[in-house]
Amino acid sequence: MKFINVEKALVESGLVQQEQAHLKAVNENLHKGLQLAEKSYANLPADKVEAARQADKNVIAQQWKAQQNAARVVVMKALKTASDTYRSEKKIAVIMPMQAAVSVAPELDVTADLTQKLKTAKVDFGKVPEITLKTAKEPTVKTGSK
Repeated sequence: MKFINVEKALVESGLVQQEQAHLKAVNENLHKGLQLAEKSYANLPADKVEAARQADKNVIAQQWKAQQNAARVVVMKALKTASDTYRSEKKIAVIMPMQAAVSVAPELDVTADLTQKLKTAKVDFGKVPEITLKTAKEPTVKTGSK
């Protein structure tokens, strides 16, 4: 059994920086979407503006949370993949997070080895979400024919 300091490995390998760069781009797009929505309120009746604004903020907040969670899943998957490969190569039965142990002998810590392997990892977070406004479709009127 070996141990890894997960947070240290993620930070020192650069994976957290990749995650932060992706989330910065996501946040910028979400703010652009909110600004786009603000412009559309000019067409709404005054009594509907605050409800629309709150609904849009809720959607953006949900999207932000989902993007943060998805980015962390991608980062943790990269860590797991590297850990699985390292574990197989070194014929280790288990690699546990350091945080799960009260005390660990230094020779059981594989944080430095895994951090080194992760430094070359480039994670794919997928496409940054684009926010667009839904526009109400004009109702189509069917003319009745006899």
